Amino acid sequence: MMFDITRKRALETAKIDLTDGEGAPLLDDDGNRLSATLCGPGSKTWQQADADRSRKQASRAEKNPRRIASTIIDHRRDDEIDFLVAITVSFNGWIYPGDFSSQRDMFRAAYADDSIGYIRDQLSAAGNGWESFSTSALKASPSTPVNSPG
Repeated sequence: MMFDITRKRALETAKIDLTDGEGAPLLDDDGNRLSATLCGPGSKTWQQADADRSRKQASRAEKNPRRIASTIIDHRRDDEIDFLVAITVSFNGWIYPGDFSSQRDMFRAAYADDSIGYIRDQLSAAGNGWESFSTSALKASPSTPVNSPG
């Protein structure tokens, strides 16, 4: 009998444990691990966010075809922040302080803060890859993924 490959579907979401700028586990004052939950590349949320990011880039390129490379570079950070805001489900064990009208506004403020840019960079790498959302990740760290494969 042939192997049913759908048993290896990527997870919809995963909890990403955070590290500090030096790669050590990021902990709160009580020693609890801080994390964020993101939608993965196999989810509809991620696919929509990626399509939105691509549309923005294409639109800018259309408006100024002679400056495509510089336009992409000029907007890379903002595009990545928008993408991360769209795929973030929650911050686990932490908040970004301030008076925000929505959780999305809090996510945006945290990702825009360059003094904790290592969090943005780490979540960007995790959110743009498949590793954290694989069924292997589920076996390696049972507490990490949020949803099991369907």
